[in-house]
Amino acid sequence: MVETLEQSDFTSAQRRIQTLVADASEPSLAPSQAPDSFLAPLSIDEKNDAIGPCASTTTKRCSDKGFLAISERDYLELLDATARIVRQDKLGATPLDMPPIFDRLKLDVGNWKLLVSDFGRLFSSVAGATKDVYEMRSLISKRRFYLKHPLQSAVTGP
Repeated sequence: MVETLEQSDFTSAQRRIQTLVADASEPSLAPSQAPDSFLAPLSIDEKNDAIGPCASTTTKRCSDKGFLAISERDYLELLDATARIVRQDKLGATPLDMPPIFDRLKLDVGNWKLLVSDFGRLFSSVAGATKDVYEMRSLISKRRFYLKHPLQSAVTGP
């Protein structure tokens, strides 16, 4: 029994956390070398990805298309919050005084804070990776979108 997700040996959550930490310290790590490379992707795009049984033979397994309509970050925060719930039929829980998972991992969330606090000034009506924004067109006017202040890709990335 452990107190935190990052200590939970042999779990997909621990592997996903190890990859986040490795990406933060070694961004050039090849995807096939990532600790979670054998896991199915987490996020599915419900709007554009097929939902339901997999009829395609282009993937090794149906779960390769993802299975939740949330980001990996949201998923880990949800697991972290769930692990803090104390119940009579549950053997243990993450202590309530334990810092949130991304504080424990010491991953920089400064870019997120910048995006949230200055969203309107930075993006106006659209946000995303600079390359993706420039390729988009308005559904109504058919004009391209432009960022007011293009930032480094780490800030505007997905």
